[in-house]
Amino acid sequence: MSTKRYADGYRRRQNVDPARQLAYEVLHQVNVDGAFANIALPQALREARLDQRDAAFASELVYGTLRWSGYLDWVLGRHMARQLADVDPRVATLLRMGSYQLLFMRVPQHAAVATTVDLAREVTTDGPAKFCNAVLRSITREDPQVRDEAIAAIEVPEERLAIQYSHPQWMVAAFDQALRAHSKAGDEIEELLAADNEAPLVTLVARPGLMTPEELADEAEDYLGTRVAPGALSDYAVLIESGDPARLPSIRSGYAGAQDEGSQLAAIIAAEAPVDGKDNAWLDLCAGPGGKTALLGAIGAIRGATILANEVHPHRARLVERSCRVLDNVDVICGDGRTLGGVGTKWPLESFDRILVDAPCSGMGSMRRRPESRWRRSEADLEALLILQKELLARAVQLLRPGGCLTYVTCSPHVAETIDQVRILLDGGAVELLDTAAVACRVAPEPLEGIGESGIGIQLWQHRHGSDLMYIAAMRKR
Repeated sequence: MSTKRYADGYRRRQNVDPARQLAYEVLHQVNVDGAFANIALPQALREARLDQRDAAFASELVYGTLRWSGYLDWVLGRHMARQLADVDPRVATLLRMGSYQLLFMRVPQHAAVATTVDLAREVTTDGPAKFCNAVLRSITREDPQVRDEAIAAIEVPEERLAIQYSHPQWMVAAFDQALRAHSKAGDEIEELLAADNEAPLVTLVARPGLMTPEELADEAEDYLGTRVAPGALSDYAVLIESGDPARLPSIRSGYAGAQDEGSQLAAIIAAEAPVDGKDNAWLDLCAGPGGKTALLGAIGAIRGATILANEVHPHRARLVERSCRVLDNVDVICGDGRTLGGVGTKWPLESFDRILVDAPCSGMGSMRRRPESRWRRSEADLEALLILQKELLARAVQLLRPGGCLTYVTCSPHVAETIDQVRILLDGGAVELLDTAAVACRVAPEPLEGIGESGIGIQLWQHRHGSDLMYIAAMRKR
């Protein structure tokens, strides 16, 4: 009998499939303890030392179950007499795992049911295990066409899409509004939602002056045995098909990092948008966790610029320090960006040539990588975020010198967090809009289409550009 105790406090009584066992443990941490899958899963995989096939299976099961939880809950609700929210959280996790295997993975039905029931006996008791068995077997007996017809019969489009593509309904509405505001087409909502459910490729960044993308690509091939490709949005990007980037010497040294291409492009635009006059004092007002800061720092080092990196949360400030550990032109501080600098400080008003405001946001644009976030956010969260964004931008304008460049970035396409915030700033009269699309097209290695259709900044789309949904707007202070 195993004596190992797990996060849920239960002792394992028999051997079960290790990949599914690991997936359950991670999902339990995410669903019950509030953990983040992109942190909990790699740690669990390193400790478990699963072979490559089992590790891939566990990863797909974790991320897929989280990504499709909304749809899975709808399906499960058709085969249960009570609400899933009223079920023991351990059982709810097991049911989602089992139904995901039945509906989305190439796992034989009998295996998906049997292994879930075995796992249920391990982490609960015979009663819940029998319940899981009954619900999952009921799903196997339902004709998939019947499910599809039930979804198609939902009259409210946003409700139907929310179930079909497993997103909160408010988020579907926000995506649709963003498409219509940012895009001339405006009818791509299903493409966008489908892309949001696709597992993203891991993207690396070769920090300029420290290593080249060619060197990073060679290293990834040698150490990870994976296929690689250059980026389409950033000259510094290397896309890898598989493997753990943490194994790469360049990642451990800080010469390279893991960073989405949209994030890379945002930092590049912040460094390359035109300024009038001197160009050696840069500020990253909301620097955590440090990916953009490190790329800014590497570019700035080549050009003789120093970067002040501010982060309000101490633990995130430490992440910035780690990201920038090989750069001696980056100074990391911890403080509230809304009150940074001013009279009697080291940083008087109008003392920076470039400022990047990568503001806290709803994170709607990066939920491929953090699928649990789509279920943790609510529309009510937006009100406080909008106030914070507005206050950070106002302080950035005060800290920026005339002729200097302010670049505003969010990993969200929400109109209230993007176009509306920039319009408020422009209406104040202190800044003028720069042609961000022109800057992006100049610095990107491949032609970029459909990025600046709103005329106010640029919007990157997952279904068009393959990156996170990144909004970027560059402005010059009058």
